[in-house]
Amino acid sequence: MENVYAYIDANARDFVETLIRLVRQPSVSAKGEGIQECAELVEKIMQEVGLKTRIIQPTEGNPVVYGETKSKKSDKTLLFYDHYDVQPPEPIEQWICGPFSGEIREGKIYGRGASDNKGNLISRLKAVESFLKTLDEVPVNVKFVVDGEEEIGSPHLKQIIEKHRELFSADAIIWEFGGTNRRGNPCLHLGLKGILSVELRVEGAVRDVHSANAPLVPNPAWRLTWALNAIKNEKEEILIEGFYENVKEPSSAELHCVERIPFDEKEWKNELGLKEFLLKRSGTEALKALLYHPSCTINGMISGYTGTGSKTIVPRIAMAKLDFRLVPNQTPAEIFGKLVNHLRNSGFKDIKIIKFGSTEPAKTPVTHKFVQTVAKTAEKVYEKQPVIYPLSPGSGPMHLFRKIIGCPVVSVGCSHPESNTHAPNENLNIESFIRGTKFIATILQDFALS
Repeated sequence: MENVYAYIDANARDFVETLIRLVRQPSVSAKGEGIQECAELVEKIMQEVGLKTRIIQPTEGNPVVYGETKSKKSDKTLLFYDHYDVQPPEPIEQWICGPFSGEIREGKIYGRGASDNKGNLISRLKAVESFLKTLDEVPVNVKFVVDGEEEIGSPHLKQIIEKHRELFSADAIIWEFGGTNRRGNPCLHLGLKGILSVELRVEGAVRDVHSANAPLVPNPAWRLTWALNAIKNEKEEILIEGFYENVKEPSSAELHCVERIPFDEKEWKNELGLKEFLLKRSGTEALKALLYHPSCTINGMISGYTGTGSKTIVPRIAMAKLDFRLVPNQTPAEIFGKLVNHLRNSGFKDIKIIKFGSTEPAKTPVTHKFVQTVAKTAEKVYEKQPVIYPLSPGSGPMHLFRKIIGCPVVSVGCSHPESNTHAPNENLNIESFIRGTKFIATILQDFALS
């Protein structure tokens, strides 16, 4: 690995410039902004690295960029799942520089996607390049599947994977996110919660009405409030009938991992400006709730007049957006059906329920050989004990690869705790980026030997 590491160090500036080039190309899937251009740029960067590429265009939705290179010595295949789409940059006024500037400040690259997920994508491509340039081959066959819709729930990825199952076949997968904690320990994530996103919409009169007519005119805002109250109570209990019946408790091996995860409550609370966590949770109880408890969250509500001063109206319409974070063995289809039945049975047949993106929960057993290989590599590269998360509170289309491709998945990366993912001033520490590239290169080597 000495020659590979030397190449990475010698070309670090070029690696950074490539990442800046990608960050400067907007690719906001929620708005459809710059998607095709970014897909083509990702393909071009892959070709510059030395990969054989193609852009896979689904019947509907954004393209997936595919790349591969084959080993001369190994028949093992490692697949990298990444995505080129990013979150919207708003609120723009809170950025210290342009959200697509790729500006460098104090050793960090700033821009939407710098951490999630363009930084990890480039670090992986450059790890492959480092082998090709120094040894003229990679230790194992390598495949890249780069999604263009991850930030909106990957609604069209299933059809692509099913159609190209053989093309995407692999022995193991490295997922799109990860990094180190505040102590510098590398973190491994072995699974994701599922998610179901919905909108509840209530309509009243054909227009806003003077509130003097409130005794006669139904108020959608109150109607929505009562419906939300029927879904969850003040004890954080979700009231949908049968909601918890398929929840699978974590195994003893998973709980052992959870107990070893460092959890600095004070730091979390200070960062978020909180005096205490929800329901006064603390310690292992708080961490277990974060990883293993399903949840229902109101993401936003809109109704009536919200400007300066008062406006005495009965609003015409009210809406709320919710997400349900799901755990094994819950499914979005199951929970959506139960939500619909629950609202109907509770007297809210008039409420329109719109279903958005959804993914199922997924995880790889902590005892899997591939998990142990990646953990040993992480300890070797970072010279610190890795922290293993059996499940992540985030969501993504991991279940498609676990079910359809059928191989183990581990999520690791080069991000750092202050990367501001999904927030203004998203950034990636350059030192973390380069070390993360060496980590990926070493995973390729160690996987070949495992």
